[in-house]
Amino acid sequence: MGRGYFKRHKRLLFLKEKHLQRVETYFRQHGGKTIFFGRVVGFLRAMAPFAAGMSRMPYGRFLIYNAAGGILWSVCFILLGFFFGQSWQLIEKWSGRTGLFALFLLLVAIGFGYLYRTLVKRREELLGWFREKSLALKFNPRIRGLIGRHPKLVAFISDRLSPTGYLGLHLTVGLAISAVFIWILAGITEDILTQDPLVRVDQWMVNQILYFRTPFATHVMTIVTEFGGWEVITIVSILITIYLMVQKRMDRLLCFVAAILGGNFLCLILKMVIHRVRPISETFLINAAGWSFPSGHSVMSVIFYGMITYLSVRDLRSWRPSVFMATLSGFVIVLIGLSRIYLQVHYLSDVIAGFAGGLFWLTMCLTGLEVYRKKVAFYPKTRFSS
Repeated sequence: MGRGYFKRHKRLLFLKEKHLQRVETYFRQHGGKTIFFGRVVGFLRAMAPFAAGMSRMPYGRFLIYNAAGGILWSVCFILLGFFFGQSWQLIEKWSGRTGLFALFLLLVAIGFGYLYRTLVKRREELLGWFREKSLALKFNPRIRGLIGRHPKLVAFISDRLSPTGYLGLHLTVGLAISAVFIWILAGITEDILTQDPLVRVDQWMVNQILYFRTPFATHVMTIVTEFGGWEVITIVSILITIYLMVQKRMDRLLCFVAAILGGNFLCLILKMVIHRVRPISETFLINAAGWSFPSGHSVMSVIFYGMITYLSVRDLRSWRPSVFMATLSGFVIVLIGLSRIYLQVHYLSDVIAGFAGGLFWLTMCLTGLEVYRKKVAFYPKTRFSS
């Protein structure tokens, strides 16, 4: 159909010129690898040639990678057929599901990678956007009129939005973010207690996950879920506690301990109050005791890796590594949540509620620490003694 077809019909296809340019840039950098590895993933195998042609990938280069991927794909399946004989239908089923599972994980990784690149490359653009909006708000005629009519109220709001005062912007933003996450947690909890449609979505998800079960996927998810388990969190928390004690950073130490212990307490209280039974026990892939709502792994992974990110960013003081640390932690947290759903020890709503609850408590702890740090800057005598 050619590039011209897509340009003529881009409105019907919901395409823009920048989308075509991104595809062209991507294939110029990674086209060969996409064609080569696309052979083992059904969706990519069907779509990659169209994208390669639309991006004007040279046919000679396409042919080399396409043939190499085809040879690898053929040899692998011939060997599987030779060694497993009459089990070829089972191999076909597993290979297709493994390919879909690998593609899903790849898309999640690409999403976080795109977020990282966007935050790194567009830092100044994002900061400029915030400055522009703040100036537009400041010089808005209605806002200026409000300042004239209610000077005390405006002074109070200005103090709450000040980046310098110890009860300023960080406290306001922290409390606002905490309120959003507690609102999300409360909404999910209400849906669970009233058996709203979210419960039907949970059951549908449990049934769909069974399709993706393969030994490879199970092995991967069993390893991933351990990164949110109490063993890993306890051991690493002890090491971090010792490190902070040696460094005599008592404020960070108290915040870290409060975050971990408080998160466990929050999760325990919610489980005891809600009393939600876990998914069907016959399909468990690992042993899990206790109530299902919320997911303890999700709550504690958000708090634990969030605190590690905060402590690292405070020491790094550089934009690129800080963004990398934050996106990497987000990727690990999402994988841990997905592992709990895959292993069928939690419902989808358990994991989402766990993320919301963990973010609520993490935000509260970090807000308290930032308020303390700002107060020390104003009143040095309030500092913890080591």
